[in-house]
Amino acid sequence: MDGTLIDSTAGVQGAWEYWGRKNPHLDIHEILRTSHGVRTIDNLRKWCPEIPEEEMPQHVNEFELEIVNSAKRTAGEGKPGIILLPGVEKIIQELEGKKRWAICTSAATAYATAALQTVGIPVPSNFVTADDVSRGKPFPDPYLQGAQKCGVDIEKCTPSFFLYR
Repeated sequence: MDGTLIDSTAGVQGAWEYWGRKNPHLDIHEILRTSHGVRTIDNLRKWCPEIPEEEMPQHVNEFELEIVNSAKRTAGEGKPGIILLPGVEKIIQELEGKKRWAICTSAATAYATAALQTVGIPVPSNFVTADDVSRGKPFPDPYLQGAQKCGVDIEKCTPSFFLYR
């Protein structure tokens, strides 16, 4: 989703900067360099191992809500917030009403839904988020679940990472 349909770089950067103020031991530059496309829960496990596992879902939601809030603040300053990438609007229009397509994302459901709504993309009926799988990228689990939701034989499918190119 992020990087193929939308760009929320400004919001993600703002969220990590906010998180860094609360956790000064974090190397924000290194996190930003390595965290794209990784589920928030996996990033928090890696970079904030002091968070107890049972508290992790609460922190994921807090972090991802901050992405949206940070993007809104950035957009309010006249800078990019969460933006729709070129060509996506046309692709979404072509897909609307069709049953055999999905969005599979490393984002949690609350953030993914808010981000899509921000740029006017409807949440599809076949929607797989970090909350739906136990393993994210580089494992194929989100894409396999998306294919299954679309009724596609997973033995005959190849995920498309570059929809807008």
